[in-house]
Amino acid sequence: MSGQGYLDNTALHTQAKWRSALLTYPGNLKEALREAQKDAKKTMYGIAQGIPSSFLTKVYASVRPDFVWIDVEHGMFDRIVLHDAIHAAQHHSEGKTMALVRVPKEDEWALTTALDAGAAGIIIPHSESKEEVEEFMKKVYYHDAFNIKNSNNHVAVIPQIESVKGIANVEQIASIPGVSALMFGPGDFMADAGLPLSLGKPHPTLVSAMESMSMASKKYNKPLWGLVPPRASKWFHK
Repeated sequence: MSGQGYLDNTALHTQAKWRSALLTYPGNLKEALREAQKDAKKTMYGIAQGIPSSFLTKVYASVRPDFVWIDVEHGMFDRIVLHDAIHAAQHHSEGKTMALVRVPKEDEWALTTALDAGAAGIIIPHSESKEEVEEFMKKVYYHDAFNIKNSNNHVAVIPQIESVKGIANVEQIASIPGVSALMFGPGDFMADAGLPLSLGKPHPTLVSAMESMSMASKKYNKPLWGLVPPRASKWFHK
């Protein structure tokens, strides 16, 4: 034994650069994304969770990924499970793992629960215009002095673009100052564009949409967020 107390023995601690002082508050995902964007070799890794179980979140957090992406849009999370899952992600990783939540656009309870529990990021599905995203962002940020200095400076907003209209407006969406990253939804985009759903060679319209995402990302220095299969990486880095 070293004779040091636990708090003084840093070898026993997870190094969590972006954690908040209290783990019931959001980690600084905004700054983590900005720093990652400066390094072309940097990629943040995480785990997507659609099963409403805080125990499962604890298992994910135990391997300390950069984030756990909690999908309330398609997962059957109630308020208690969502609240506990966010706390589990942050506490069981000692602040290393940040919680992101994809919330249905008209579901105010999911948004307020995620924010009050300390989610570090909010994903807005089916984002189609600059005005729409800006209006949603008004619901994300707090108006009191304490949270303006803390949560508002930490919580990342990530629009998910999943339609032909969204791709047409992707540059305008990327230009919004408060947007921290962009996410693409290829399945819903293909359905909206009337493309066949296939795991084979991608349709040229899909490739063009992905290139539009990539160009908007580079132009406004906004990282791309989401699942990118290895074979698709060449389209994002042209």
